[in-house]
Amino acid sequence: MSTAGFHVCDALAALGIEHGLGTAASQDAQIEGLLTVRQVHGTRVLRVPADEPAAQADALFTEEPGVAVGVRTADCVPILLVDEGRRGVAAVHAGWRGTAAGMAEAAANALATALAVPAERLIAVLGPHIGPCCYEVDDPVRLAVRDTRVFRDAPRRGHYMLDLGELNTLQLLRAGLARERVHRVGGCTHCQPERYASYRRDGTGGRMLNWVRMPAGEPPGC
Repeated sequence: MSTAGFHVCDALAALGIEHGLGTAASQDAQIEGLLTVRQVHGTRVLRVPADEPAAQADALFTEEPGVAVGVRTADCVPILLVDEGRRGVAAVHAGWRGTAAGMAEAAANALATALAVPAERLIAVLGPHIGPCCYEVDDPVRLAVRDTRVFRDAPRRGHYMLDLGELNTLQLLRAGLARERVHRVGGCTHCQPERYASYRRDGTGGRMLNWVRMPAGEPPGC
């Protein structure tokens, strides 16, 4: 499902979780109460609100209703994490470097630990990102990632097609989520120039917004 420049995941909508996974039309969207951070392709997970004006991280989480957390992407994988009991949410930015370092798994574990719940209780949604149809990488990336299940040979010698979405999914499974709790919305950013921003395709600074928020005015669930 899509609405006003964003994809929406039915599983999160059913929980009453406000969210959006960006299309190109989301780049200038204004989300009330949105908190973002400087993304650096690392694995830092930051609780917000936080008194760190110059903070750098690649995942933000909050336990406060009414506070929106978001990340911006243009080929990397955006991941929204939600506790099914509506006690906390997280937004995660996972490019190949962060993914190789375990970003998705670290974020799921950090959110579960902060909420004192098992990771099995989380729901994850992966948004639009570059797909294995278009994401050609070389030997250094192949060696950094190491998991052969997410690669297939590319036409060029010494190159490979990487399934970044599946690699992040495998990390979420390692954290304890069941595969049926890992959802995907949207398509390949590189394939659809009319719909998505893609840094690899265009080489521009366009970034799509991905955000999540527990509704204000309601106490978190138990």
